[in-house]
Amino acid sequence: MRWWCGMLVASLMALLAGSAMADPSLQDLQRQIDELRKIVKEQQQEIERLRAQLKQAAPQTPQANVTAPSGERLNFYGFLRLDSIFDSGLTNNAQTPFWVLSPSNANKRRTGNQQLTVHPRLTRIGINFVAPPNLVKGWDVTGKFEMDWQNAQGVTPESRPLPRIRHAYLQLQRGSYSLLLGQNWDLISPLFPSPNDDTLMWNAGNLGDRRAQIRLSYEPKDKPLRWALALGLTGAVDGKDLDNNGVRDGEDSGLPNVQVRLAWKSRNGEIGLWAHHAWERVTNPFAGQTRFTSHSIGLDWQWQLSPKWNLRGELWTGRNLSDFRGGIGQGVNAAGSEIRSKGGWLELGWQYSPKQRLAFGYTIDDPKNADVPAGGRTNNFAWYLHHRWRLSGNVELAVNYLFWTTKWQGQATGIDHRINAFVQHNF
Repeated sequence: MRWWCGMLVASLMALLAGSAMADPSLQDLQRQIDELRKIVKEQQQEIERLRAQLKQAAPQTPQANVTAPSGERLNFYGFLRLDSIFDSGLTNNAQTPFWVLSPSNANKRRTGNQQLTVHPRLTRIGINFVAPPNLVKGWDVTGKFEMDWQNAQGVTPESRPLPRIRHAYLQLQRGSYSLLLGQNWDLISPLFPSPNDDTLMWNAGNLGDRRAQIRLSYEPKDKPLRWALALGLTGAVDGKDLDNNGVRDGEDSGLPNVQVRLAWKSRNGEIGLWAHHAWERVTNPFAGQTRFTSHSIGLDWQWQLSPKWNLRGELWTGRNLSDFRGGIGQGVNAAGSEIRSKGGWLELGWQYSPKQRLAFGYTIDDPKNADVPAGGRTNNFAWYLHHRWRLSGNVELAVNYLFWTTKWQGQATGIDHRINAFVQHNF
């Protein structure tokens, strides 16, 4: 296309050059064409400059596509990753931390509690599926399967970690509507703090996990209002079985949990209001009761304050939240009371260069003290600093620092200075 335009301009200039000798009035037209040619050249140079900047800023993640015998197109993606973690105090687990142990704990020494771990468990591989057109008339059919190895620490040697399914779902989309069937993130609490990829600050202020579900969503591209409704498996996270009859209490209820979210999206950000309700039942009475409920209501927001600064966070309150990563992992106490809790997190991010991002934040989970039994956890919060940068190509390096505090009912407070460094190669 450029060659053809160049030839056309050159031919026109040659014709006008010959005609200008016979007709001086064409000299003005010749000058205008020269100016136009100069402008076009400058625009081409600017386009090439912007393309070079975009290429430098965008992560280079080559994708491999293959076609299955059934006709689906498969796209493979993922990354190789190694984490190195130092803790000044003992957490419940060095690789999947949720809280800091109390110095009163018999398994914890009062001095010399440092621990160090190195693992590749967050290495990830995934496959995106795209079905042939018209497989389901009027609907686009896609799917995802994703796994890592962050599972069952202590069950197998560290040199032989077990795989873990992260996502496994089928999705049908028609215009602004989509239907998702399978395991995916909870609909509630859709955002994540930047540090602690091991456990995403669950039970420390960030709600939500992954579970099997059926989800209907409405997300128009040209309208700000969107909504979603999901029916999910209760007990997928905590496996609660209060009466120890071998049946998870959520499944024993005969009902799925219900999650809803309503959001408003603007040019600079999005704000969402969400809630959930779940039912649990025991066959043999527990503390004189056979039925329990879980519910929450919360708010999430993300806002681009300027080209380099953004603000994100969530705020929530609820009860019996152990299956949704709240209440510091405490759902129902021995007296049969559902433990109430509130919390959230706030993060300020600074993209100070195309390759580097810095974030500072605070996250907290605060159960009601009166609901927490002796030896239980009454407060769990952390201040954090996150720094991530792309070294070159597909290689990323990051360092996270967390000042983590967990308070206990009738026991000394646990404090941990946690430093997590990792290197990651995306593919």
